[in-house]
Amino acid sequence: MTKKSIFSLLLLTASIVNLQAQDKFIPSIWEGKLMGLRLVLKIDEDATSKQPVAVFDSPDQGAFGLKVSKLNITDDSLSAFSSQINGGFKGAFNKDKTELEGAWNQGTAIPFVMKRVSQASALKRPQTPVAPFPYTEEKLTYQNATNTVKYGATLTVPNVKGNVPVVILISGSGQQDRDATIFGHKPFLVIADYLSRNGIAVLRVDDRGVGETTGEVTSATSKDFAYDVLAGVAYLKSRQDMDSQKIGLIGHSEGGLIAPLVATLSKDIAFIVSLAGPGISGSEILRKQTNHLFKQQGLSEAEILTFQELQETLNKLSEKYSDNSELKPIFQETMKNWLANQSEATLFKLGFSGPNADKAIDQMAAFYFLPWTRFFRAYDPAVTLAKIKIPFLALNGGKDTQVLAKENLAGFEQHLRIAGNKNFKTMAFPELNHLFQHAVTGEVGEYSTIEETFDPMVLETMVTWIKSLK
Repeated sequence: MTKKSIFSLLLLTASIVNLQAQDKFIPSIWEGKLMGLRLVLKIDEDATSKQPVAVFDSPDQGAFGLKVSKLNITDDSLSAFSSQINGGFKGAFNKDKTELEGAWNQGTAIPFVMKRVSQASALKRPQTPVAPFPYTEEKLTYQNATNTVKYGATLTVPNVKGNVPVVILISGSGQQDRDATIFGHKPFLVIADYLSRNGIAVLRVDDRGVGETTGEVTSATSKDFAYDVLAGVAYLKSRQDMDSQKIGLIGHSEGGLIAPLVATLSKDIAFIVSLAGPGISGSEILRKQTNHLFKQQGLSEAEILTFQELQETLNKLSEKYSDNSELKPIFQETMKNWLANQSEATLFKLGFSGPNADKAIDQMAAFYFLPWTRFFRAYDPAVTLAKIKIPFLALNGGKDTQVLAKENLAGFEQHLRIAGNKNFKTMAFPELNHLFQHAVTGEVGEYSTIEETFDPMVLETMVTWIKSLK
């Protein structure tokens, strides 16, 4: 989705070949913001070969030391290129050689300015908790019921007498560490710290394939991730210091979809908090996200409508053919026919033109073929939420551009009311984005520029609501 497309744009790796540079730029550091994310180019001299070397850092994404495959510096310009993704940056120097103005090009040219700096700017994340803590923090591992997945986790337990309520934090789409680290923010660490300071234990877990957690990811769906959460529930029930009657779930984004799934599989769940979770179908979520992204890229309403029609056709094909080997040739033929009827200008905006057109099409096909995509697109919250009778709190940011507050909160209200749930509540926080930060636009590119990790009012709202439960 949006976040993933930004990630793939910036993660650059390759071997160094044919590097050239002028001595006056060795060493040097160049920094700019690409689609709101900082990108740093570091040029230095290899200690052994004495040849110039260069790497990209994407600090907002936690990616460092990513090798440049080709570097060229002249009196007028600098270019850094990655052969692995067939993309890179080229810019012209200003008069005093302190700034480069040019474009990042990976099929589509994006205007990009880099400035020479003495050192890369540091992230400011004032909410990140710092030890010592007024609660016990325990790093641990446990297995699932079939001993096929090992989970790495951290449990924070309030220093109080008696058993305490406990929540499991469930992350959104894309594999994340136990702190849900994104753009230097650690929202799950912030949530765990606040809740445990207020008498609630918290289990936060590395996702499959991340950190200390094992497990296969490529074929996994949200249903598989629900079973991962069940392993955490079983672990918590085995502990004597937890109140097994007060095990709750807090899920962010896709985690807000997974949490209700878990509750349909286990009677041990006492309550659910959904943070920007989907209250409408997965296919509708994807459609709205795509439309918003294309508007940001300057596509007209007519162009967006045309792509919507393509999406609907591909969705129906995916539903008809469950076997990817059957779907692939039909998918490719459908794409080929659609592309042939689009203008070059439209294809350029969509990234389906130039040397990377075939790669863009392959990436789109790969996304459609993923078991995760098939499951998410078919997900209907009405079916799952019809079974949810436990207390349910759904929260959303009013400036969320990924999971829109109005439609999704209305969906939760409708489905839970039909289910006969007697204890549910929905709340919108007008100034917050998808990550529950105070935002100006709510766009993804803004996330990394905001120092706030998670709105304190939302933290207080969760604690107050959980403690109010009998």
